[in-house]
Amino acid sequence: MTDHKDEDAAKKPSAAGQAARARAAQARAKAEFILSRAYGLLRHPKQEWEQIRDEQTNAAAIMAGYVAPLAAIAPIAGMIGQLAFRTPGVPVSSGILTGAIVSFLVLVAVIFFLGILTNAVARHFEATPDELAALKLAAYAPTPALILGVVSLVPSLWWIALLGLPVTAYLIYRGLPVLMKCPEDRAQGYAATVLASGLAALILLLALSSCFTGGERTVADEAAIEAAKDAAKD
Repeated sequence: MTDHKDEDAAKKPSAAGQAARARAAQARAKAEFILSRAYGLLRHPKQEWEQIRDEQTNAAAIMAGYVAPLAAIAPIAGMIGQLAFRTPGVPVSSGILTGAIVSFLVLVAVIFFLGILTNAVARHFEATPDELAALKLAAYAPTPALILGVVSLVPSLWWIALLGLPVTAYLIYRGLPVLMKCPEDRAQGYAATVLASGLAALILLLALSSCFTGGERTVADEAAIEAAKDAAKD
C-alpha cells in the first residue's frame, strides 16, 4: 500500500511538469506565430493578407487567441517599467495594476470596434461587406504596432511605439483591397476613415478609463494619446 502511495506521489510532480512544459510550448508556438505574422505583413503584405483571407477561423479565435495576447504586451510592459523605474521611497500605487487592466480592455475594445466599423462603411467605399474579413483586418493590421508596445518596459522610450502608427495605416491600406475587395483607388480614403475613427475611439475610451484609474495613465496610454494627436495634426 505504501509503495503505491509513493509511486502516485512521484507521478504527480511529473504530470505537473509535463503540463507546465505543454503550456510553455503552446506559449512559444503562439509567440513564434505572432512574430512570423508581423514579419510577413512587413516583408510581403499582399501575400500575407491573401493568406489571412483564406485562413479558416472565427471571431472568438481571433480575439482570444491573437488580439488578447498582443494587446497585453504594452500594458504589462508599462506596468513592469513603472515599477522598475519608480522613484525610490515612493510607495507603489494600486492604480498601476488597474491602469494596466483598463488599458488592455481598451485596446481589445478598439480593435473589435475597428472590425465593426470597417464592415459598416464598406459599401460607401465600393467594398464588399464581410464581418469576419473586417475583423481580420482590424486584428492583424496593428500587429507590428502592438509588438512595439514592449518598449514600455523603459518609460522614457515610449515614443518609439509611435512608429507603429504609420505602419498600421499602411497595412490597413494594403489589406483593404484583399480582404474587403475594395477598389484600389478607394483604399486610401477607406483606410484614412478607419484609422481616424479608431484613434478617436481610443482617445475617448482612454479618457473615460481615467475615471477608473484615478486619472493615472500608463506608458501605453501616453503613447496612444500622442499617436492620436500626431495623426490629427496630419
